[in-house]
Amino acid sequence: MYLDPHDALGRTALQQYRQLAFAVGHQRKSPVFAAITAAVLHGLPVIGGPPAEVFVLAGGSSGRRRNGVVEIPRRGTETIVRLDGRSVTSVAECVIEVARRVPLVTALVLADAALSVPRFGASAPRCGIDDLHAAYSARLPFRCSRRVLALLQRATTQSDSPLESMSRLRIEEFGFPAPVLQFPVPSPSGTRVRYLDFAWPEHGVWGEADGRGKYGAARVDGSNAAAEVILREKRREDEIRMATGWRCVRWDWRDAWTGDPLREALVRAGLPRT
Repeated sequence: MYLDPHDALGRTALQQYRQLAFAVGHQRKSPVFAAITAAVLHGLPVIGGPPAEVFVLAGGSSGRRRNGVVEIPRRGTETIVRLDGRSVTSVAECVIEVARRVPLVTALVLADAALSVPRFGASAPRCGIDDLHAAYSARLPFRCSRRVLALLQRATTQSDSPLESMSRLRIEEFGFPAPVLQFPVPSPSGTRVRYLDFAWPEHGVWGEADGRGKYGAARVDGSNAAAEVILREKRREDEIRMATGWRCVRWDWRDAWTGDPLREALVRAGLPRT
């Protein structure tokens, strides 16, 4: 299968991976995409980049890996859905399958995104925690089930971004107390409620995981969008500090990914470690 080179320019790694999956699909009769390939087609985030291989369900109970395609053995209990005219395993199915194969942080980002409940009801979650547990139970016993159980014990509906999911796992790895997620704080005037990404009320500390996306470039009209965002964040932080008196810790993707900057920042804020 070939792409027009001009059509390929400017595509992200995930967009290129989708095209690769579609090429594999064109070469097969009634393909069913599975595992992380299904996750990408469902629109779930993948940290660390997409894999080199495309995952599909095998025609029978035997699997194989060949020419960049992994065929996963059929168990007969899979839930298959139609998505944009293509057959894929359900969100719950692909999350469980991915959790068997990838590091916990990658699986947790996927699961949290699938479970995420928009705070203001803009849309429904892609699946529920009961769906994940049902997909897990239907497979038992299976290889790497303990890895999947570790995911189910940590997945939550309250993560707003991949950065928050990864940060939560880092906080656990470093031995800090478990934070309260999306902690509500009324403004001093009582006219609005601010939600904190992470809060440790008993220690007087709250944390914000800041993605770089919010600090964008200048707008077309010449105004500085980043400066406006920083000013709003400063006002928000001042309001929260006035309402709580707590110390604020901020970190970005690089801090959480490398780990040491996040750990040091939380130690400086006074959080204990076990």
